[in-house]
Amino acid sequence: MEPEGADFRPSEPYTRRLRRILEEYPDGSQVLREILQNSDDAKSTEQIFILDHNTYSSNKLFKSELQRFQGPALLAINSGIFEERDFDSLLKLSDSEKHDQFDKIGVMGVGFNSIYHITHSPSFITGDKYVILDPHEWYYKGGKKFNFVADNLAKRYPGQFAPFILPSKEPSSNPFKTPFKGTFFRYPLRDNDESDISKKIYKPQEILDMFRKF
Repeated sequence: MEPEGADFRPSEPYTRRLRRILEEYPDGSQVLREILQNSDDAKSTEQIFILDHNTYSSNKLFKSELQRFQGPALLAINSGIFEERDFDSLLKLSDSEKHDQFDKIGVMGVGFNSIYHITHSPSFITGDKYVILDPHEWYYKGGKKFNFVADNLAKRYPGQFAPFILPSKEPSSNPFKTPFKGTFFRYPLRDNDESDISKKIYKPQEILDMFRKF
């Protein structure tokens, strides 16, 4: 049975807005710089980038169709934890919602969406929340936000959490029983041209090239 969660959907048509954003934000290593900027603005004390070449089990996912995102991915881990207004800013793509916080301008603002150069559907864990963004509305209405601690989701859906376990240093036997002390983004690499946002296919070698130029 699919877990319940809160819809995470912006008011403006998602793909159209993202396509315009990508025209304004360069591809390549600039994507990593945008991620690093968001991390810095969030007062994170560290930022880790990992290229994960693995393909993970599709056993017990939130939805069976999500197996397409179990392959190679760019991972970005930092020590900051989302505040409620950071979730809100993801939904308001044209307004970072940080104009009254001068020391946090840009956190999860428009620049975050440069990651759609490389992925169809980002997901992330922060605190006790697991968020899947689905701008094409293939499986969710824009996205879904789950409380993975309260609903014991890692135990119920081990395949969904498998890509997060080793990099987060969670115990493999019983992971994510408590909130994650940081934010862990996972960007499955786009492996087809179905997207209305970008047609570019990304392979692991291209992420390695980004690392070298960063």
